[in-house]
Amino acid sequence: MKTKYTLFRRGEVFYIQDSANGKQTSLRTKDETEAKSLLEARNAAQRQPVLNLHLARAYLTASDPAFLSFSRAASLTLM
Repeated sequence: MKTKYTLFRRGEVFYIQDSANGKQTSLRTKDETEAKSLLEARNAAQRQPVLNLHLARAYLTASDPAFLSFSRAASLTLM
């Protein structure tokens, strides 16, 4: 399976390029291992969007246990 994003470097900064439309976006990092990690996260999000949602929910629950008790209506009133 072809990956959606590819990694490249311009100067010292790493960028990703969308293989579908050619759009280039800066990763705002000079560290190669961090850039590869961000690239893998973006490609994984494209391969498994439902898993990505579950992981985000797990991270939010771990950082704020009250997250599970919020309702959608309550979160809109906080805005």
